[in-house]
This record gives sequence, C-alpha cells and structure tokens, in this order.
Amino acid sequence: MAEISRKELRQQINKKIFSGIYLLYGEEKMYIKADTSLLLEKLMGKNPPEFNFHKFDKDYELDDIAVAVQVAPFMSEKNVVVISDLDVNDNKIFPKSEVDRLIDIMDNLPDTTVLIFTMPTLKQDMKKLGANFTKLKKYIAKKGTVCAMGRETDLSLARQIIKWADSRGKKIEQADAFKLQEYAGFDLNTIKNELDKLCNYIGDEEVITTAHIEKLVTKQLEANIFSLTDAIVALDSDKVFNTLDALFYHKADANEIISVISMSYIDFYRARVAAESGTPIAQVAKDFGYGRREFALKKAGNKIRRISTPMLRKSLDEITETTAKLRSVSVNGRVLIEALVAKLIIYAGERE
Repeated sequence: MAEISRKELRQQINKKIFSGIYLLYGEEKMYIKADTSLLLEKLMGKNPPEFNFHKFDKDYELDDIAVAVQVAPFMSEKNVVVISDLDVNDNKIFPKSEVDRLIDIMDNLPDTTVLIFTMPTLKQDMKKLGANFTKLKKYIAKKGTVCAMGRETDLSLARQIIKWADSRGKKIEQADAFKLQEYAGFDLNTIKNELDKLCNYIGDEEVITTAHIEKLVTKQLEANIFSLTDAIVALDSDKVFNTLDALFYHKADANEIISVISMSYIDFYRARVAAESGTPIAQVAKDFGYGRREFALKKAGNKIRRISTPMLRKSLDEITETTAKLRSVSVNGRVLIEALVAKLIIYAGERE
C-alpha cells in the first residue's frame, strides 16, 4: 500500500481493488467528495445497508469507532466505516494519546472492514499538515491507501471548464477559461457555480465571452488585489485608488492586501531575474514550487518591462518595511497601504 495519485485511486476503485484503510484529503474538496462517493458506491452499492455502514461526521467517540469497525458484515461483503473531517491536529478535541489509540484500533482492523478517513470540508495547509496528521498519514500509507487531492494545473483546470461548458451545450475559449479561474479563484465548487451562472445568463447564446465573464463573475479578494498591482505597474493611479476604496469598503484586511501585493512583486522580481539570467520561467516556477500558479510568473514578466530592476528592489524594500509596521505598530492600516501604493506608483514610473 502507498500514497497514490487521484487517477490511480479511481482506477483501483473502478476495478474494485480495495484497501482496508483510506485517507482522502487535500485542497480540492470537490474531488474528495466525488471520490468518497464513488468508493462507497463500489463498496456498498447506491443504497448502503444500514447494518454495515457507519458514518462519523460530528461526534468522534473512539469507543464508538472501535465498536463500529468490529461489526461483522451481514448480507454484504464488507463493513464500511466513514470518518469525515476528523481534525487530529486540534489538541483540545483530539490529544496525541487519542491518535495513538486510533492507531491501535486500526492495528486490529478485521479484513472484512473498510475504514475511510475523508476530509470533504476540513481546511488544511498542505505545507503544514501538523504532527498528529502526519503520523496518521504515514501509518495509513503503510497499511492502506493515501490520496492527496491537490489543485489542478491551470491548463487542466481550463480544460475542465471547457468540458463543463460543453456539457451544458455552451462554448468557452481557453483564454476565457483562464480568465474565469483567475477571477473565481482556485476552488472547483466556486468555479463550477460561476460557470453555471454564466450558462444560465447567456440563455440561447452559444458562446461565453470575455464580456460575459467581466460582467457576471464575482472576483475573489486575491483577484481584486492582483488587479490593484496591475494598475500600479501600469501607472493607472485612478484605478489603483478606486480599487483600494472598493477593497476597504468590502472590509478587506490590510494584512491580506499587503500579502498579495508582496506576492505579486516577488513574482515580478523573479520573472525579471529569470529574464536577465536566461533561466526558463518553467524552471523558476519549479524551483520555487509555483505549481498551478506558473501562469502568474509568465504574466509577470510582460507587466514590468518598463520598470527597472533597481526600482523593483526598492519597491520590495518598501513592501517589507510596511509589512513590519502593520505587524508591530498600532496604526491605521488603510493609511499605511495608501502610502505604500503611492510610493509603488512613483517607483514604477522611475527608470533608475
């Protein structure tokens, strides 16, 4: 048993090659829900028999789980136990001793029981999974199957959007599929909802256009802040301050705003250094773990052609200084952000 890809997981499920224990987790909640449902259907049919199906999604009493996994199948090949959104990193709910006991329960799992840990809504930082979760994950990887549902790449997500539109009898160009995901963010459920809204809006029209997306798709916070940095490097001060007004009107936090501004300028600087050193963007994206955000690095190089490298360095210094002030000084965050973007506009217009 081991950690496998989503493709491998679905192949095994469809062939009815089952493990005794599963851990399905990650950022892409739509996939976790879909694959958990597929696994249950292949194991138990569309209507799981009540006697052999046990689901824990709110109250996690280990005594109850210990009893459930030991139930012998009745008129069924398998006894299935599903544990949803178990936050083993919450020490108040699940101290380390409970993790050890959970592992003891799995050590004595009957061959006729399939135990499924699924995380359809639990938010997880994939870079900081926590000691308890990592311990559980390593154990299950040895005894069963672990599958992390990561975000799609930009191209594969664009293809998925095109496929969804086609299933509704609509067309969307790849560039507009990228535009949709740029505005809607990276969550598949959100993207699917926005696409459904577009399909309903255009009615008998066949093609979803850029104009439709601009008019209807709700921009996520990050998309609005990225448009702010675009306006800064384009020296469009009116758009900069109008965007800031809108962000603060909608209660955006100053720390969130500066975090995304910082991200944009780091992209700008990396794209510039890559160009000056002759390093391919794809290699830079790989080195710095961009994953599905490689598109941002590619766009960054085109946006800053008029800005000198010294001014980019100066801008990053200003962003770092403002970030420190926001975290250490009791001041009006909006005032600091407005002062910062004013300086960034000036630096963007200077050549040296």
